[in-house]
Amino acid sequence: MTSECIINDWLIDIPSGSLIHQQNGEQKRLGEYQLKLLIVLIQHAGQILTREELNTLVWERRVIGSNSLPNAVHALRVALEDDGKQQRIIKTIPKKGYILESEFCVFRQRADVDEEGDETSDGETQLAPSPFNSVAAASGLEIRDITLREPKKEWVNQSLNQSEELIEQADSTRRRNLWRNICLLQCFILLALALVIWFSDSPNRPKLVEHEAGIYHNIRLLQLQRNQEDSQREDLNKLISPTLYQLDQTLVSRKVKMDVYYHSSGTSLTYTMTLSNSCDRHQLAMNIYHWRLEPSQLNALIYRETERKINEMAECLR
Repeated sequence: MTSECIINDWLIDIPSGSLIHQQNGEQKRLGEYQLKLLIVLIQHAGQILTREELNTLVWERRVIGSNSLPNAVHALRVALEDDGKQQRIIKTIPKKGYILESEFCVFRQRADVDEEGDETSDGETQLAPSPFNSVAAASGLEIRDITLREPKKEWVNQSLNQSEELIEQADSTRRRNLWRNICLLQCFILLALALVIWFSDSPNRPKLVEHEAGIYHNIRLLQLQRNQEDSQREDLNKLISPTLYQLDQTLVSRKVKMDVYYHSSGTSLTYTMTLSNSCDRHQLAMNIYHWRLEPSQLNALIYRETERKINEMAECLR
């Protein structure tokens, strides 16, 4: 004989952690702590339990939020089809706690039958046919009804033990998932660190190299080197140094600083200049082809375009 508990036509199935409706077989899954809260309320049916008592009995020493209990109670009301306003089954007692009305707790015993239909117990009245009973009968079980209105100690003790096992299983799964995620995060960090080290040590990684540092007052000349071959190419400063000296004087008088970034590839020169003062900033990028063939035209182009951008700069007021 196995004890069962039914509340508002919902059978509490502890092993699956769910509620099963007796009429239509609908199943509702409960959370581990929602299930244990329901068992504790059934154990103390008809008694008012304070929030502190429920927190201690259900969550024990675990750290929980202030809304954990109200949220769990709300979930149980929804699952048991208990109106949140009328609160027929689980009632909120203002400034006291919660109570599960004992009149809704119905206990019965389930008797196993053998293949020939011999009963394991006698003298009990069979329930009226229902879809749930049909399912039980097909699995070799026969439902017997004993209309006990008091919580059964045997059912409560067994249910509490089973709910604790469910909680331990869930906690164990969460711990495994936590450690798995930590390991994955560590692997990702190590991989990212390895890539950073690899790129930082790679001889072919792009880098900016400043040329002729300190020669000009307000000009910095920086070359983008993408490989070893770039560092061996002709220095741009040798071709345009006369123009840069003239521009440097103008920049000093106008209190403007200029950074020149360049990279050469074959017959193409990528030339980008950035002009800035205390209140304005301008930038110009040019792609110059066959720049080595006519140095005079290269100097004229750079001087003309730079002077034009300087004249566009706003004059800052002190």
